[in-house]
Amino acid sequence: MVFGCRICVMRSTLIIVLGLLVASGSCDQALADSFDVVILNGRVIDPESGVDSVRNLGLRGSQIAAITEEPIEGTKTIDARGLIVAPGFIDLHAHGQCLAADRMQAFDGVTTTLELEAGSWPVADWYALQAKQRRALNYGTAAGWAHARVATFEAQPAGPGFRGLQAAFAQRKWVETVADQDQIRQIIDSLEQGLRDGGLGIGCLAGYVPAYGFKEMLAVHQLAARYDVPTFTHIHHLGQTDPNSSVQAYGELIAYAAATGARAHICHFNSTSFRDVGQAAEMVRQAQQQGVRISVEAYPYGAGSTVIGSAFFTEENLRRMGGSIADLEYQGQALDLRTYTRLRRDQPGALVVHHYYRLPRDQSLLDQAMLFPDGIMASDAMPWVDSETGEAIEGDQWPLPENAKSHPRSATAFTRMLIDFVRDQPRMDLMEALRRGSYRPAQLLSSGCSAMARKGRIGEGADADLIIFAMEELSAPATFREPNQPTRGMRYVFVGGTAVIADGQLQQDAHPGQPVRRD
Repeated sequence: MVFGCRICVMRSTLIIVLGLLVASGSCDQALADSFDVVILNGRVIDPESGVDSVRNLGLRGSQIAAITEEPIEGTKTIDARGLIVAPGFIDLHAHGQCLAADRMQAFDGVTTTLELEAGSWPVADWYALQAKQRRALNYGTAAGWAHARVATFEAQPAGPGFRGLQAAFAQRKWVETVADQDQIRQIIDSLEQGLRDGGLGIGCLAGYVPAYGFKEMLAVHQLAARYDVPTFTHIHHLGQTDPNSSVQAYGELIAYAAATGARAHICHFNSTSFRDVGQAAEMVRQAQQQGVRISVEAYPYGAGSTVIGSAFFTEENLRRMGGSIADLEYQGQALDLRTYTRLRRDQPGALVVHHYYRLPRDQSLLDQAMLFPDGIMASDAMPWVDSETGEAIEGDQWPLPENAKSHPRSATAFTRMLIDFVRDQPRMDLMEALRRGSYRPAQLLSSGCSAMARKGRIGEGADADLIIFAMEELSAPATFREPNQPTRGMRYVFVGGTAVIADGQLQQDAHPGQPVRRD
């Protein structure tokens, strides 16, 4: 009887052991299936925590689900041995805002591209339009002050984004009229509606509207302070001589921020301070030390690009900036007086390149803007246009047509920073470059925008907006004459856990871009 019981016990034990083995296999399989993508053995760099070490990442859905030194498995495996794994770049200042522009910026490591300097209005309409385009990158806009001015002073509002303002330069009331109190209220009401509709701040193209008044811009910053959103400003004046110098314009912006408590962000610090960048930088540093909430961005080029009909491209103002018509370039050719006059008269919205620094001679001036303490990297990427017709290139086409033209920063700005300032002539370390390109932009927008609390960093629960690359493989072939050349070296670019770039190749069926807006 006892012997029989022992046999029963042994049988029961065997069944339990076999059950545990089966269960263990099921658990292992469940663990393997729990991650959609695993990235193994990469040099993970997180600019928020300062972590810089070899780790394994597990992605589930649109988020980072695990960061570990332990082995993990998933449906798809990427061996990142010898590669850098970092948060994707957040571009605060990009005017392309279409699928074609997204794809070019994806090769530059950008995962979120925002139209914050020009902004748009109505904001709700802008977001609806982007959703229809099925974007590849995350996208967002500010409420556009210039758009609100067009709506106030002209018969019809401007079209969406920067391209909408290009057409508006054929009209002049919004540029040349000082707003009275009723008009200021109308402008502020429009901007407030834009913030309620999800605008990430207020875009202030002050340099394009020479006639605006101090009271109007003060009211704009009072609104920004009330909603605790930044203003993104192209400063009022461009020039090296007083009155109306760039330094004076920086003083005005500091005054708005100091008087209202608003956060004022300076767009393209390099291309608006010119040879006075040292004096401008010292003003901003002193203001920051006094508690004024002001920040700067820059991009690693000594040439800018915008519409030729803007007020600062008059012959007089070009001289005040220390230059001449010869510093302007249209579709790869330096302008002469005849072409300059024709374009300003007949095509005021045509995009031109303005060479304000001559590199390498003026590299030290560019460095002061790019290396400003706690500064931000932003591209000021321009739309892609057909060089023959001047029409914007949009839609689902890749590669871009051979005659596609833009500023090379539209193709390679962030990678140019990594090459020029980190790898080839080190002036900042990689962690600092990633802070400038990903973490600090997210911090600037974090108030009232919960999405930004999950971007610009690598952590469990963060968005899986990631780039994987080898520093030595990066190259930036785009030039002013031949800008239509994607950056090389990004092995993978993930947007919300979906690969837009995989094994260095664009995934044309990938449309994971999501709106980023105020909550």
